[in-house]
Amino acid sequence: MKICAVSQSFYPHAGGVSYYLLWLGRRCRELGHDLCVVHLRPTKAPVEETVEGIKVYRTPKEELDALTITGYTKFKEMILKVFHGIETSEEKLLNKHLYGFNEYFTINKFFADRIREIYEKERFDLLHVHDFQVLLQGSMLKDLKVPKIFTWHIPFTERVPKSWRDFIVQYMQEYDIVVLSTRPYVATAIRSGLSWDKVVCINPFIAVGKPRANKFRENYGISPEDKMILCVARIDPLKGQDRLIQALPSVLERIPNTKCVFVGDGSMTKEVLKADEKKRYEQHLKSLVSDLKLTRYVIFTGHIPRNDLMQAYEACDVVVLPSLMEGFGLAITEGMAFGKPVIGSATGGIMMQIWPGTNGYLVEPGNVKQLAGALIKVLSDERLKAVLGKRAREIYEKYYSLERGVRDYIELYERILSL
Repeated sequence: MKICAVSQSFYPHAGGVSYYLLWLGRRCRELGHDLCVVHLRPTKAPVEETVEGIKVYRTPKEELDALTITGYTKFKEMILKVFHGIETSEEKLLNKHLYGFNEYFTINKFFADRIREIYEKERFDLLHVHDFQVLLQGSMLKDLKVPKIFTWHIPFTERVPKSWRDFIVQYMQEYDIVVLSTRPYVATAIRSGLSWDKVVCINPFIAVGKPRANKFRENYGISPEDKMILCVARIDPLKGQDRLIQALPSVLERIPNTKCVFVGDGSMTKEVLKADEKKRYEQHLKSLVSDLKLTRYVIFTGHIPRNDLMQAYEACDVVVLPSLMEGFGLAITEGMAFGKPVIGSATGGIMMQIWPGTNGYLVEPGNVKQLAGALIKVLSDERLKAVLGKRAREIYEKYYSLERGVRDYIELYERILSL
């Protein structure tokens, strides 16, 4: 079986979808299938190469003018903002041609033309398109007589204005199958007009490996006796890092030897959280730490290499994701993979992953008191922490492991090819 995956970016360039496709491609290859990837070419990267056994085709941006790139960026990031609850304007959709839709269309057509060229060379059996940046491929490649699957990786909730949901669904309808990451997202998509027989729920999956010699605590001055809270998220007001900082004084009253580590930067995209906005929020967090006299207890690492991130998960006592709104929350998944108790806001995919009292605790988004209470409960009881962590690992293995995710996709691929 030959699969062609399409996305805006691919490993080693940053992004959750990039790793998702890398893991999927590796396992497909091990199982005797071929997966090639088509994505936008970063500056100076080869147009074609093989990455860890995966054939990679890059679409050169140099053939596009700066205005086209700018317009495309504006429109696709408006989609991102709308579906993350940052933007709610229906007027911009009505006037989409003023907000980059023409350029978004142009770059999607650019992708479609490139995919036709690759099909002549690869003769792949099915096309798997990933996320909103390249949503239009289903409608643009009707002439390509292979099954087409689309995976939507971000939230799809009733909070999104109906006009925007209608707009997205009309393009989803052009695919044979649409994959969403949670059952509530599936239900919303169906209520928004997506044919029920087209939609499938496949949980996101991750692969984790044993990190090399773990010196994370040593490198950041955290003693073996300290309780370590880990929060992995981009620096963004929606991620709620300020709520976790506000919860720390109550935690420290009960457990003085606590350290809180924030991993991440503002790298979601340059435009979604503009540099000055990111800097303001980052400064707000650091001012909050200073005002609450928490400098000794809080560590900001910024972006760190993946092996260091794996060390952080292994070294911590609890993983926290205090988001005000969340798509799925892969930091929770990664925490469970390392057998750690998880605490998160009752929003998006976090609610699907955390089973209160079983592998961790849910708190109301933005509720500082509940967050502090959950942290105290876990960090003050070693036996409870161990039980929650053990169950977290079991839930990961059953629902969110690489093996489970690849199995679900291979079964989907085989089913659609048998029709």
